[in-house]
Amino acid sequence: MLKIKALSQELLKTETELIVVSLFNDVIPIKGDAGYIDWLLNGQISNLIKKKKVFGNFKESVLLSSCNKIPSEKILLVGFGKASHLTSPKLSYIFSAIMDIIHRIKIKDFGISVCIKGISDSEYSRIAGDMIEGILKGFGEIPLSKCDYTVKITEEEKSRFLILNRIIRNFVENFKEKHNTVLEV
Repeated sequence: MLKIKALSQELLKTETELIVVSLFNDVIPIKGDAGYIDWLLNGQISNLIKKKKVFGNFKESVLLSSCNKIPSEKILLVGFGKASHLTSPKLSYIFSAIMDIIHRIKIKDFGISVCIKGISDSEYSRIAGDMIEGILKGFGEIPLSKCDYTVKITEEEKSRFLILNRIIRNFVENFKEKHNTVLEV
């Protein structure tokens, strides 16, 4: 079974096995959740970048320990490439690829967030839709009858939370019909 939960809270306050955080190779200094995690981990991400071990390239992934600095045990840092080059097909693809990574490392409960500030509601809707579409596309490749997954999608801004919740419900209904599977929202 697949459970998708929309939570009105910060990603970094979400209790899960793992959180997924984006890293862009053209956003310096590191911003958003990745920047805050870097600060909490005493510059661990920045040091990896300086040592040329992490670049933020498209689909690059690094698994980090949270060192008990957040309620999640692990952090999956995923490269999204250049922020200016993100198209709908690329976003859908990267989120689908993230589900494959989640499945391969045997994580059953994880958190993720749209977490983009300073964009219009219509752009937010497009990006959130691409994210949900990619997540469900990725789970469409996984035999859901054999194990349970819980995806916690967070959004702390109230108006955006309502948008996100509507988008999730629309995509989940279509997914349930297409894959004849049980989803809980």
